[in-house]
Amino acid sequence: MFRIYCKIMRIKIDQLAKMEGHLDFVGHILNGDVAKAKIETTEGVRLIESILVDRKFYDAPIITARICGICPIVHSLNTIKAIENAFGIHPTIQTVKLRKLMELSQVIHSHALHLYFLSMPDFYGINDDLDFIKKHPSEASAAIKNREFALKILEVVGGRAIHPIATEVGGFKVLPTKKALQSVLDLYKEAIQSAQKLVKFAAKLNFPKFERKMEFASLWDNKEYAIYDGQVKFLSGKKFDAKNYGKVVDEYQLLSLAAKRANYLGKSFMNGALARLNINHSKLSKEDGRVVKDLKLKFPIYNTFKNVLAQAIELVHATEISGQLLEDLVKTLKPEESLGKKLGLIASGNPKNKTVVGYSLMEAPRGILYDMLEIDRDGTITRADIITPTVQFLNNIEEDLKVYLPNLKQLDQKTRNQKIKTLIRAYDPCISCATH
Repeated sequence: MFRIYCKIMRIKIDQLAKMEGHLDFVGHILNGDVAKAKIETTEGVRLIESILVDRKFYDAPIITARICGICPIVHSLNTIKAIENAFGIHPTIQTVKLRKLMELSQVIHSHALHLYFLSMPDFYGINDDLDFIKKHPSEASAAIKNREFALKILEVVGGRAIHPIATEVGGFKVLPTKKALQSVLDLYKEAIQSAQKLVKFAAKLNFPKFERKMEFASLWDNKEYAIYDGQVKFLSGKKFDAKNYGKVVDEYQLLSLAAKRANYLGKSFMNGALARLNINHSKLSKEDGRVVKDLKLKFPIYNTFKNVLAQAIELVHATEISGQLLEDLVKTLKPEESLGKKLGLIASGNPKNKTVVGYSLMEAPRGILYDMLEIDRDGTITRADIITPTVQFLNNIEEDLKVYLPNLKQLDQKTRNQKIKTLIRAYDPCISCATH
């Protein structure tokens, strides 16, 4: 008779804090090998896609904005873009500039929040944010000033900082004034200095020595660091437009969990700031290009802890491009009627008078956001599909943890759990979006 002895280490972390939403982690190390590394989302399913069905198309951007309180702008704008794609509406250059300004400001305020108040304290082994603020007060002030600049943009352009009310299919219900835009531009100098301060702070973080070869995906445009429009480009080379993205990314449901998962060609992949930087670093702003050169970064970067550094780099880029857009719009902004009003969309319903399908891609702070809407001849939504960034990278976190956990088995429980939390939080997951 043979007896097999197994040594099992069980790791259970309930309710990881300092992120949007709720999740747990469960890990098993069996005889030194990782047998299980699972992210378990503990929020209830929210059924936003089902809520959209049988609603009129013009209600959709208001509903999808409620998917998340941190990144409502991109949800609303991406839905608007999908509707415009379905109807063949092409917004004006001015409208696109204002939307890009809103999207950049959302990247700024989301990254500044996550960087300084949620993730960076992990790298210093500090659990209490108030202690972190006391030890690094000037950086805390920089993060707050950077966010104030971004939120002011959203108030002026979107009508309010959370859940915008000025945007609509075809344009804007109300345009900002040049005077209001100038009041935001006046904050730019301090905002860019704050962003530069935070990227220098992030560059000094003691990143764990961790590397795993993986796939990355982000929007791509030949002319700019794409966040508003473009194709999805995978680091391995393939590109896909919005219409085909939902076909090549395999989104599926785990019966026991509310959040869906997604793979590309049967494997996990990463999106978000590090993916964008790996794929688009040649398109960074002038100031940010100097930052990357000074940091002597070599691409691609496979250490996913450095998603935090990538967010800090994007802070500088997004702030600088926002300043350029503000300067341009202060000079060129002119009155114009929304194309939605011109076409009488609400009164006429679907201008195509037949069932149409629209697709759109944008970059949320955490990665690629995909929307698909099918709209019947009366303007009623009959089918909807939304693939959020966190859904796309949850599997990649687990693959990272399978490689990372064996390095932690000799540590005490408190230290080991803290390092696991640091890796998960570095991704900046949004569980509300994942359980949409």
